[in-house]
Amino acid sequence: MQQQEWKFGAHQIRHEQQDVLVAVFSGMLNLEDMKRAVEIYSQVAKAGPYFMIADIGNSQLQAEARRYLSDNSKPEWFKGCVYVGADMVQQTFGKVISLGMFLTGKTEFKTEFVKTMAEAHAWVEQQRRANVRKSG
Repeated sequence: MQQQEWKFGAHQIRHEQQDVLVAVFSGMLNLEDMKRAVEIYSQVAKAGPYFMIADIGNSQLQAEARRYLSDNSKPEWFKGCVYVGADMVQQTFGKVISLGMFLTGKTEFKTEFVKTMAEAHAWVEQQRRANVRKSG
């Protein structure tokens, strides 16, 4: 059975549903933390793309960790990403990652910024409904 929860340092990632991965980051994320997170993202993606909910309101990302995330994340892993609690700097970085995903071949990579986890889950449900309407 696939692992459903990972903890490393002050950070936690959990597989909530088949297509939802929730990451809660606290404090500073260094290069080693980001390598572990990207490894988990890749592992989960083997079962198919998923929505990423990242609670980043209480975290900071070191420059080398940011570069690692940008260079090693694959657009095909994600259906979309919603960031919870992001400040302006984090929102700018999230938009840069989203643009990079788009430019590397994914025709659409949705990114959203919300204040609460409840809003994040509502956004995921909204995206699911939109995808059903497109395919139906």
